[in-house]
Amino acid sequence: MWHLSAAASAAVFFHAVTAARVEVELHGHRDPNQPADKLVPVTVCEDDTIWDKVMASPDMNGIRAIPWKEITESISGYLEQERILAEAWEKEIESLKAEIKKKKETEASVELNQEQIQHLISQSLETPESFVSLQNARSSGCGKPGREPRLSSGAYYTTLKKMPDLAKTLLSTGEYKTVKKDFIDWCKDLLEVGDEDEMTNYCGQLCVELADVAQGISDQHSNSVPSTIVLDKKLAERRAELLALRVRQEQCTRSKDNIDNFHEYLDKLDADIKIRHKAVREAERELVEAQWALDGLQKQLTQQKNELGNTLSALEGTQQEVMEAKEALGGLEKDIDVIMKQISKARTLLEKLHEELTNMKKAKEVILEIKKYVSATTLKMGYYVDMAVRDPVRSIGLVEETKVWDYFREDVSTDQCALRFKLQLMDFHAYCTGPAMSAFEKIKHIVDLTPLCQVGDENEIGQEEVASVQHRINLLTEDLRNVQSWLDPFRGTHMTKSQEKEKVGSGEPEGLRHIQGVFSQGNFYTAYLADWKWSQGKFHGLLASVNNSVQELETKLATAVATDKDLTDNLERLGTEQLAAQKKLKAASAQGRTRTRKDRRW
Repeated sequence: MWHLSAAASAAVFFHAVTAARVEVELHGHRDPNQPADKLVPVTVCEDDTIWDKVMASPDMNGIRAIPWKEITESISGYLEQERILAEAWEKEIESLKAEIKKKKETEASVELNQEQIQHLISQSLETPESFVSLQNARSSGCGKPGREPRLSSGAYYTTLKKMPDLAKTLLSTGEYKTVKKDFIDWCKDLLEVGDEDEMTNYCGQLCVELADVAQGISDQHSNSVPSTIVLDKKLAERRAELLALRVRQEQCTRSKDNIDNFHEYLDKLDADIKIRHKAVREAERELVEAQWALDGLQKQLTQQKNELGNTLSALEGTQQEVMEAKEALGGLEKDIDVIMKQISKARTLLEKLHEELTNMKKAKEVILEIKKYVSATTLKMGYYVDMAVRDPVRSIGLVEETKVWDYFREDVSTDQCALRFKLQLMDFHAYCTGPAMSAFEKIKHIVDLTPLCQVGDENEIGQEEVASVQHRINLLTEDLRNVQSWLDPFRGTHMTKSQEKEKVGSGEPEGLRHIQGVFSQGNFYTAYLADWKWSQGKFHGLLASVNNSVQELETKLATAVATDKDLTDNLERLGTEQLAAQKKLKAASAQGRTRTRKDRRW
């Protein structure tokens, strides 16, 4: 009865396992817009009906009636549409990339170099109403009261007033532009600001304000690289759409492969069932025909025996021929009775063996039907995982073909972001150890603020932060690749597609290996499905026992058929001999009566 419980278990699970669209979380959730008892349908290749056609009914008639042609045409049509759309989008993407490249190559304003900026600053400082000379500006701290030489209080503001006219001459044509940070840095370098703060040396603040003036003029007249924001956005959107399309294509192709394999597997099982059923039908027909032939022979012998009895009762005379004929018939009757008893026993054994063999072969058919249930169940379990686990992963862009390290650096220390961080760190460290610490030392007797700048060694900090970022990148890429590995249905099984095909060919249900990685800890898998694994599960031992029993019964049945045929042939031969003896007896009896009449006339 093991096969009945297996079928029941498979059928129950077949109904229990359900899946839903990618947009809806699974694990028991239902579409809020649908009736409470209606599950969200599974979409295969954007066609809701395919899944229903493949898995609508778990009974054998439903599985056998799957409209494979309709399913194949629907999938092929979908893949062809996606192929055409992909080609169109690929052309559009190439066109957008070319347009973006062309715009970015348009001539733009050149950034002022250090010499040009410092010359512009020197011009604004060296006017009579200003600081007169660069050295005066440096020595006076750009007008810091109490520092020599003493200059007009308006020198600071005069320098700022001179900058617009000077800057316009250089920047109004749009040939050049300024970068504010570079302007400030090169200005401080020119005025030798050093580590002094803004209140000790006014030159630092003057550089900032001069940079503001120059930047304002530069922004009005400079030619930036033409904006490609709209095109970049459209390109990103089209790339995302193409990626989603590729994901759909891959998913549909995998679905097609799974369904094709399932179809092929079911056809193979059906072919085996047809072969076995045909063999049973032919064996039954041969047995019945043999029984009919034997029944006809038995009727014929019985009729001959009755006719012989009538003949014997009417016989007269003691002629030698009559006596010999009677004796021969008597011996034949005994032989026939013995043969018929032997045939009856052989026939009983033959019918018993045939019944047992028929039952065994029917059990083998049931086994094949159960394998259909198991394969259909594992196929649905595989789709459950695909829709609930793998498809959401693909939807966020992590597909089988993704190379994770294409998006990360194996050595981030040379990236622009790392260099910018180190530059910021250098400025922070220099300020803290210079101007800030000097200011804190002056008020240390009141409040000690020096801990605010005890940041440690600059190089050690830089190396530590880069190492932290690299460590996090390594962890993320490892996690991403681990997630990506679960897109492979053979994940965790050490199995390949060719190895799976070999095991299916050896008798393992189709699709069993696709679900092992996810369901291997579940009781249904460990207590039942795992026993279908080739060379490991106990079910194959049971199937081998069935095959051995069938072979033994077939051998016994062949022997019984041969014995029955020999006995039937002997019976037929004795019947022929009996008929010949009966004719001989009638002839002897007729000859005896003729002689008796002659004797009476004499």
